[in-house]
Amino acid sequence: MIFRRYANISSQKNPEQLKAHFLGQHLKIHQLDFEIFEKDGMLKVIPHAEDDNHIYTLPITRLKFVSNGNGTTIKMLSKPRRIDIGGPYLLMIFILFALVASVLLYYLGEGQYNNTAYILSGIAIVSFIALWIRMEQGYFDYIRKIKKWVKQHA
Repeated sequence: MIFRRYANISSQKNPEQLKAHFLGQHLKIHQLDFEIFEKDGMLKVIPHAEDDNHIYTLPITRLKFVSNGNGTTIKMLSKPRRIDIGGPYLLMIFILFALVASVLLYYLGEGQYNNTAYILSGIAIVSFIALWIRMEQGYFDYIRKIKKWVKQHA
């Protein structure tokens, strides 16, 4: 949902040429190897993170080739791996509950819990900023670099 990213890339080549060119290729991003292979008629860019010690949220990117009149449109869908998304979703749920609790304390507390509401909303905002910065440095950076690589090779 919130972590999915879509992109469209145009190319002058036909879909068969692009598939043949991309299939089996490897790309390296931040010392991590990504492989492109075909599954269910689409190409997937899958990270090889079996040997990596660091905890990252990594994307799986699907490439769908749609033929148009004079070339091909590559439709990209990037979403987190199922194994990685639990942490960010759990943190987003905490942030949402903290914001709801702070709003309820502010409006229903009749002025007695205003400081608590401010502190709780501040914690939620700081947590969201920390999550977003971490995702920008990792997950979204991987997506940007995969998109750039596909654009260069299309």
